[in-house]
Amino acid sequence: MAGQNLNSPAADSLPLQPVEVVKGVGPRLARHLKAKGLITVEDLLFNLPLGYLDQRGGLQISRLRPGDYVSFVATVLGAREVQYRRRKIYEVILSDGTGVVTAKWFHYGRWLTQRFQRIKGSLRVSGTLRVFAGKLEIHHPEIEEEDAGTEEDGGGIVPRYSPIPGVAPRAYRRIMREVVDSFVPQVVETLPDAVRQYFKLLDLQTALRQVHFPKEFPEAEENKQLSPGLRRLIFEELFFLELLIIRSREELARETGHPMVLDRDFLGRVGKLLPFSLTKAQKRVMREIAADLGQKRPMNRLIQGDVGCGKTIVALLSALIVISNGFQAAVMAPTEILAHQHFVNLKPFAEPLGVDLVLLTSKLKSKEKQNSREAIASGEARLVIGTHALIQKHVTFKRLGLVTIDEQHRFGVLQRLALRHKGGSPHVLVMTATPIPRTLAMTVYGDLDVSVIDELPPGRTPVETQVIDARQRKKAYELLRQEFTRGRQAYIIYPLVEESEKSDLKDVTTMTEHLQKKIFPNTPMAMLHGRMAAEEKKKIMTAFASKKLQLLVATTVIEVGIDVPEATVMVVEHPERFGLSQLHQLRGRVGRSSHRSYCLLIHEGGGRETRQRLAIMEQSNDGFRIAEEDLRIRGPGDLIGVHQAGFIDLKLANLVRDADTLAAARKAALTLIKKDPELTKPAHAAIKAKIQRQSLQAAELLKTS
Repeated sequence: MAGQNLNSPAADSLPLQPVEVVKGVGPRLARHLKAKGLITVEDLLFNLPLGYLDQRGGLQISRLRPGDYVSFVATVLGAREVQYRRRKIYEVILSDGTGVVTAKWFHYGRWLTQRFQRIKGSLRVSGTLRVFAGKLEIHHPEIEEEDAGTEEDGGGIVPRYSPIPGVAPRAYRRIMREVVDSFVPQVVETLPDAVRQYFKLLDLQTALRQVHFPKEFPEAEENKQLSPGLRRLIFEELFFLELLIIRSREELARETGHPMVLDRDFLGRVGKLLPFSLTKAQKRVMREIAADLGQKRPMNRLIQGDVGCGKTIVALLSALIVISNGFQAAVMAPTEILAHQHFVNLKPFAEPLGVDLVLLTSKLKSKEKQNSREAIASGEARLVIGTHALIQKHVTFKRLGLVTIDEQHRFGVLQRLALRHKGGSPHVLVMTATPIPRTLAMTVYGDLDVSVIDELPPGRTPVETQVIDARQRKKAYELLRQEFTRGRQAYIIYPLVEESEKSDLKDVTTMTEHLQKKIFPNTPMAMLHGRMAAEEKKKIMTAFASKKLQLLVATTVIEVGIDVPEATVMVVEHPERFGLSQLHQLRGRVGRSSHRSYCLLIHEGGGRETRQRLAIMEQSNDGFRIAEEDLRIRGPGDLIGVHQAGFIDLKLANLVRDADTLAAARKAALTLIKKDPELTKPAHAAIKAKIQRQSLQAAELLKTS
């Protein structure tokens, strides 16, 4: 497969030339495009608009809806610098006679103030409309002088692309017009005629033209009316995704692994070390894993389970089965904090059994890393806990039998492959506390068998969740004081590490100082964020776990892997900035004992839709329901990190909205592979070439991961 010439015109003449071949793209523009990952003409063609601005008629301010990305024409009533907190911001008051909008820049220079001094006529203003203190605002909008626009930009349907630093939106639209006009005629059709006819799909060239520069304004997504061009491209994306999954599963089925036998005496000794009995769900999943481990085909199983359901113990028992057969087991976690916690939690079980345990992370001292690597290579280390440091090329295992990947959605396909390549077809167990709707699990993890731990250990108390307005923040502080007097602990989460010139969000650094001085002067507290050194983070977490600290002020670095039973309150500031599944993960840091626990979501602005979305957190502690809602609202990328999954990169499809298209694409992919397993027929040359190119790109990423 890799020996084929992917640039063969007969197989695939889709333009793979560098962006410099596009008329108007010089060295400076090319640099900015490449920094955004737009390296070839093909990249540009498939970098589709986020949406469209309807500039065919004037949209009045009075008819604009907060939360929407809007475009309107207005005149400047006033522009000035104003003091905001500890810095200056630039405010411009805009009006069209029907309403007023305040444009704000938190980060600006003389270029902006001078520009507004020169503006004489009307402006076209584009950006996301917000409400703050009852007034309409727009932050860092795109502005264009109305009389400076071309006919194309000033009065038609204008595509709106993801911002590219250093490239003005209008300049990028001009580039895309040139790309569509000059290169779309060279695009080779990838779907067989029979598939297009059966599913009533446009040809690829027509679809690309329609999506980049539509002649009619596309219907609103909520009406489920996708344009024919977008529907075709979504089908194509899902079709190639399904082809990759089907082929991946078939390749795995051909591998020969290491069958493991159950050492009942050894497992009996393990059982005596456990201070509790397994739940029925844990026992069921262990039976499924044990059956997999006994097969010649390598296990490839995903365990889903809500926060606190006991996945770690299942992973430990699985590792010990493999270790009792003379193999090594590796556990890879997404963060230093989680890796260290796994190490601490598993040590009391491993040491009494005579199982040597080592930790390997990139932040260890050089000597410690060297010692860990040597123990892994010699086979002395039977159970290895680490971060992505485990997949670096100079880490070798003597006899790797099981790979366990925690929080699978944070790694993606490539890292999973990289760790599997460390051993001769080891068994693979992946775990996630992000409940993934079945539709999504079947699609993105289609090469995995799925187990669900759908039962929490006895004694866990559901967390009481409340959404409160920022003006009621004192209510949250009062609850924290009450819990502190009971000897309990708490978290306060902020979206930023430090104050940003680009937003007015509260940050960890500023607020820790404020909370210590003004709100809780007698409460031992510390801040924690991802930029800290590993040793410092470890020290703070140890102090919090041992109750030397009562309040931890943090970013989402604590989202996974922190287990402190005495923590009973989770306060999240600016919850509107997080997805529901992420909020559910944060909430899972409390309620880890029989103590009554609380989660308070303090929101500022965002309007009625934000409040309705956050209300789901009040209504449900069911991670699966929350994940379904998150998937419906935000699509799959943010929910499971699918954008980091190498060649599985859903740019267009929403797996709730496009469930029917997904079923159709899977049917088409299965039919194709059944008829032509190796894609050797001439009619399938373009499909084969595209899959080869994606596979090579994945292999390159794998080498550098």
